[in-house]
Amino acid sequence: MNTFLKSLIIVSTFVLAPICAYSQYHLKHCCYYNDYWGNWKEFDDCKVKGNYDSFIIYEGSKHPSNYFFKFEIQGYVTPSKKEIKQHYKTKTWWEYYGYVEYYICDLYPTVVDILKEKSRLLREDDLSFYDYDRRLSALKASKMAKGESFNPIGFKKMRKNAKIKIAPYKKIPQCYNIYFDGVGYAIDLNNLIFINGKPKQVIDYGFMKTTITG
Repeated sequence: MNTFLKSLIIVSTFVLAPICAYSQYHLKHCCYYNDYWGNWKEFDDCKVKGNYDSFIIYEGSKHPSNYFFKFEIQGYVTPSKKEIKQHYKTKTWWEYYGYVEYYICDLYPTVVDILKEKSRLLREDDLSFYDYDRRLSALKASKMAKGESFNPIGFKKMRKNAKIKIAPYKKIPQCYNIYFDGVGYAIDLNNLIFINGKPKQVIDYGFMKTTITG
């Protein structure tokens, strides 16, 4: 076996294999509030389940039932190929209505508070950060000093009506702009597809491709 081939095997074993084993879905999100959209950012260690008219996003280390965001289009009907072609040709966004589910807490009692602080939606682990209890105690003390009551809500799920807009596409939906509670939350699936409710995404690293499924 020549030196080049040996080197190739070593690279494949110790470099490429870990990339395949530990890859996460490469999804992007963007927030809209105070009349402006922010920058696109990639989700950190998140997974997704569902379909094009409804899916959940949850932390990769948690069970899907512990999702931190969900949306659902009500009364969704799969468009015909002719309709898809027409929307794509005229650059017309699809517009639907439905609902979203997300979370708030005592430090961030509104979705705007959350987006301003974190540029993303709230996750349960955010309540475990080292300074959360300190800030929560300070909030309680401040309210009591003003003679106000303090009734902690913890990690509270909210369900709100939403307008869901989907960017025109050639084959399958990829970019969603979801509006609720005076804010917007955009999600780019980044070439992820759903097959019978399960996600599949092919990532091209330039020197190799890997498939991520869930």
